[in-house]
Amino acid sequence: MTDYNKQNPNQQSKAETLFSLLSAKFEWLAKIPTMQLSAKHAAILVGIIVVLLVWKTIAVSKVESDMAKKLENERVLITQQAREYADQQYVKEEERFGQVLSWAVRGELIRNNVDQIDQYLSEIVKMKDTERVVLIGEDGQLLVSTDKRLEETKGVEIYPKEILNLQKITLRSDVEGKKILVVPVMGLNKKIATVVVSYKQPKF
Repeated sequence: MTDYNKQNPNQQSKAETLFSLLSAKFEWLAKIPTMQLSAKHAAILVGIIVVLLVWKTIAVSKVESDMAKKLENERVLITQQAREYADQQYVKEEERFGQVLSWAVRGELIRNNVDQIDQYLSEIVKMKDTERVVLIGEDGQLLVSTDKRLEETKGVEIYPKEILNLQKITLRSDVEGKKILVVPVMGLNKKIATVVVSYKQPKF
């Protein structure tokens, strides 16, 4: 034994005790892989593992379900907003188109140039999804129609007075469920005619 150990017998004793404790602990850990569990303990352990796996599966499924619902709600909301925006833009474009058409028809009506109006409307009916265009005088008489089968028909027989009495450019559906653009043609002091553009039914 060294001089240091002779002088510090207490420290040596403590070290030996600590070493013994660590040895015992590691010896127990080393035995774990070879320990035999009773059937009861093994069943409990398996049960705990199964419960944990089921709980994890349920938790993950719930999170995925919540995320899917959230994404679907967001998709529906974005689609609805986009549709509403597109509809608003479409209405604005139709109103601009109607305003320009009203000015053009008004100028030709004042000059009593019905043939020129007929040419205007014939070009418009060539536009995509346009079914027919008619010009109806304030007295209800049909002045111009791109559908020549209606030439002997009165304007009030094609569209109800509710449509012909509109005082501003309006986009709506007529009695057949088709979309129409109603364009009042204003003179200096009053309305002098109405242009109605009828669109074909959309194909789904």
